[in-house]
Amino acid sequence: MRLLAAVDFGATHGSVVATAEALGEALGLEPFLLHVIPDPYFQGLAHHFPDLKEPIQALLAQVEARVGAALRARGLKAQVLRGLPAFVVGGEATRAKLVVLGQVGEAPLERLARGGMARYLLHRGEVPVLLVPPHRPLLRPARIAVGVDEGDAALAAARLAQIFGERLGAEVVGLHLVSGEGGCCYPTYLDPKGLGLAQVLERAEAFLSERLGLKVQAFKGEEALDLLEAAKRLGVDLLVLGSKAKSTWRHRLGQMVEAALRHGELPLLVVPEAACW
Repeated sequence: MRLLAAVDFGATHGSVVATAEALGEALGLEPFLLHVIPDPYFQGLAHHFPDLKEPIQALLAQVEARVGAALRARGLKAQVLRGLPAFVVGGEATRAKLVVLGQVGEAPLERLARGGMARYLLHRGEVPVLLVPPHRPLLRPARIAVGVDEGDAALAAARLAQIFGERLGAEVVGLHLVSGEGGCCYPTYLDPKGLGLAQVLERAEAFLSERLGLKVQAFKGEEALDLLEAAKRLGVDLLVLGSKAKSTWRHRLGQMVEAALRHGELPLLVVPEAACW
C-alpha cells in the first residue's frame, strides 16, 4: 500500500514531502506525491473564449511536465493530474493507507482558500489523514499523544497511535479530558455525585488504560482546547484523534478534532472510526 502526499508548492510543500519520505520508510508504505492542477477554471475560459483554447492547453501541458519533473527529482513516485483538487485527491486516497496534507495557518482567508481539501477528506472518513504544519514535518517523533474516551473512534485512534509508536520508536500516551458534573466530557461510567475529582481521574485512567492497552493520563478540563494545551505541556510531537466523521450534525468530526483543526500547532493525525490497519 502507499502513502499519499498531496502537494501544491505552497508554504507546506517541503514539510509534506519530508514527512512522506520519513514515514514511508518507517511505516513500510510507498511514498507517492500527487499534485492537482485545478483546470476547470481554465477549461471554462477556453469554452467562453475559443481563441484561448489552444494556448491554454499548451500552457497546462507545459505546467504538467515541469511540475512532474520537479516532484520526481526527489526520487519519489509522483503524478500530476487535472481537476478539482479535493475530488481528485479524495479519489486517489481510497487507494492509500495514509494521506499527508499540509496544515494551513490561522488566517480566515487562507483557511477558506486552502482548508477545504482536508475537511473534505476528513468528512468522508475513509482513510487516516495526517496534517503537518509548514515548518514542523513529522520525522522522528519521540512522544505521541492520543486523545481518548470510551468511544469507538478513540479506540481506532489508540490502535493506530500504538502502531505508529512501535514503528517509529516513540512513546505513546493517552490523554483523557474530564469536565465537571454534567459536562460534555464527564465519563458516563462514573458517578459524579459519589466521587471526588481525584477519584474520578484515578478511576478514569484505570478504566481507559485497561480498555485501550496503553498508559492514560486523565486531567480536568472544561474545553476542547484544554486537550491541546496538555499535549503542548507534555512536549508531544504528534497528536492523534479519532474522528466520528458523519455521525453527528453539529460537530460532524467531533469537538476535539474541530478544535485541533482550528487552533492546533502540532502535526495532527485524524483517524476515522472505521479505519483498519
